Amino acid sequence: MALASMNQVFQSVAGGVRGNTQLEQQWLANAPPEMQAQMRAQLEMQKQQELTQLITQMMKQAHEMSMSVIRNVGG
Repeated sequence: MALASMNQVFQSVAGGVRGNTQLEQQWLANAPPEMQAQMRAQLEMQKQQELTQLITQMMKQAHEMSMSVIRNVGG
């Protein structure tokens, strides 16, 4: 997978991850006001972790594909 296309996927996924779902919005709205900031931060951290895991997997698969081509060419 080319670096440019990985960057496009990252931008697309990151844009979708940054927004909260309707269920998350409802969950935050029903929380006590003093806990809402902490809950928002927790959601953001969880989404960043999931995005990092996704990107790591994509990069690992791209590396494995490149190595497979190199092995096949080498003979």
